[in-house]
Amino acid sequence: MPSRFAGPLRTPRLRARIIVAALLLAGAAAPAAAEPATVRIGLQYGLVYLPVMVAEKAGFFDTRAKAAGLDGMNVTLTRFSGSTAMNDALLSDSIEFGTLGSAGALIAWDKTRGRQQVKSLCALSSVTYTLFTNKPGVAALKDFAFGDKVAVPAFNSPQAILLRAAAAKEPAGTVKIDALLMSLPHPDATAAVLAGQTVTGYFSTPPFTQVLKADKRVRAIMTSTGLIGDGDITAATLNAKQGYVDDNPKVAAAVLAGMEDAFALIRDDPKRAAQIYLASEQVNLTPAQVEEILADRTVVYDPAPKGMVALAQAMAAQGFLRKVPANWQEIFFPGLKADGGS
Repeated sequence: MPSRFAGPLRTPRLRARIIVAALLLAGAAAPAAAEPATVRIGLQYGLVYLPVMVAEKAGFFDTRAKAAGLDGMNVTLTRFSGSTAMNDALLSDSIEFGTLGSAGALIAWDKTRGRQQVKSLCALSSVTYTLFTNKPGVAALKDFAFGDKVAVPAFNSPQAILLRAAAAKEPAGTVKIDALLMSLPHPDATAAVLAGQTVTGYFSTPPFTQVLKADKRVRAIMTSTGLIGDGDITAATLNAKQGYVDDNPKVAAAVLAGMEDAFALIRDDPKRAAQIYLASEQVNLTPAQVEEILADRTVVYDPAPKGMVALAQAMAAQGFLRKVPANWQEIFFPGLKADGGS
């Protein structure tokens, strides 16, 4: 079922208080110790990770740390490309917190259960993925033929998992999905599908979706909405090891409170959010274009998890997970409250 905040829990600031209180309570019984002065957050590239960029650039982490009595806490961001590098950094204690795509977060949770135990502190965003094609006569996924190639960022990415789920709904044998898939970074996939060479389809993510929508050489034939569960699923989460959060509850609470401030800024001041994004990443977009993306809701920024169990079920069916969580609370640190969360 989709994750919906109930009653008074709909407001970001009330959710922040719940999260912060739960983390502080979890650490109340721990022996008193000085919490670290430097907190390192691993950040990947893309608009789905915007709340972390906003929280750091707008000084929200610093403000929340000082309010919690952590006057000397300094948050630094380190860029990584891909979930593998991010997981390695988390497990080796090279960073304290790390951003992961939702599929990568589930794989990390599954592989570290009972040991380092990587969990998510909050969701970052949910995304509408869009399938584009440059091939005449293709109006649906089933119309791709032998020799066609559909680009996805990785074979275990949410896009690849969603496409396999879509193919499974077709009559048996209609779509040979794994023969169609091709792994390409988003910029390369966009350029290839526009060039009309090798790649005949691309399951896009913003801002590349908006670039392709504006080009007459390609057309959209499908979106991800409703392929798994209801609506769009969480695209990315912020993660940490259980031991770190247990030992540093004030730091975790300050980071999460700073994230809530970032969600509010993106919602209330998209112009400033767009400026922060363009100052953080080198992309060929204008501030107006980024504002348009933030307004069209192909990316929705919210700490509430959406469709995580449904995604885990699809991943397990495709051989990517050994265990499916019974509910979303299993893979998140305590504090988030939802009505019918998934």
